[in-house]
Amino acid sequence: MKGHVLVSSLSIQLKRMLSLLPGPLDLIRKHPFVDLSGRRFRVGKIQNKKIVYVRCGVGMVNAAATTQQMLDLFNISGIIHFGISGNVNDSMSIADVTIPKQFVHTGLWDWLKPNGTLDPSDFANLDFGSYNVPRGKGINLLGRIGYSYEQFFSESGKPNTAQCLIWAHTTLHWLQLATKLEGIQLEQCVNSSFCLPHKPKLVVGLRGSTANIFLDNAAYRDFIFQTFQASSVDMESSAIVMTSLSNGFPVIVIRGLSDLAGGQPGNNSVQIFGFLAALNAAKIVIQFIKLLPAEEK
Repeated sequence: MKGHVLVSSLSIQLKRMLSLLPGPLDLIRKHPFVDLSGRRFRVGKIQNKKIVYVRCGVGMVNAAATTQQMLDLFNISGIIHFGISGNVNDSMSIADVTIPKQFVHTGLWDWLKPNGTLDPSDFANLDFGSYNVPRGKGINLLGRIGYSYEQFFSESGKPNTAQCLIWAHTTLHWLQLATKLEGIQLEQCVNSSFCLPHKPKLVVGLRGSTANIFLDNAAYRDFIFQTFQASSVDMESSAIVMTSLSNGFPVIVIRGLSDLAGGQPGNNSVQIFGFLAALNAAKIVIQFIKLLPAEEK
């Protein structure tokens, strides 16, 4: 029997999801889990739909390796990835949930000298000297970086022939299904005495950015939004989307916004709002699973 795969990066995300279920996760009694390569793959049901759940760990290597292992070893219909992310779009707020339509990998660079020439294939560039204070004074020895495209291999492509890929798109018909959840009521309070001044919302169809970087810098936050029009930043999504697409499987990403990625005064708020962001993401995951059609036996 086929099932859907849930992939998260942190244990907090599993705990938030389990807290929303009417009872314990309905695990398969005979084989409730499989341990492979140090990871535990839980096998069961949510909303009467068959699922395999795994926590991949932080970063793109962990995310891609776990996803490929899932696709190779389990009989599945698609990948649902969820977690928390930083917010780089001022029209979004902490505890909102984003389901992006596409992701860009912003950690694949050509790092050049200050007077270096960008490769013609680089699709964006960042000149560190532009951020000197005072502006325009001196030479910044960090130089500049050019953003390189991904080399994308897929089952439908010619063997050993990569396509140039900048944006990895999530699955359209799953995105369309997710729009039915827009307007759903999300949690607003961290606890009984600490609530956000706004009601969190779900937004479907924005852009996301992925790199092996925890972003907490206002200048780079602004650069990411202005250059790529991305609304969220995380460390796994692009890898999971690319791996799923490479193998020909549907994929969707559901992320709760836990912080402003450096746009806030003072310290990063992920330690304060991470639980709330994870809770709202998990709430959308469960409702999305409910919308999925029953699998054939």
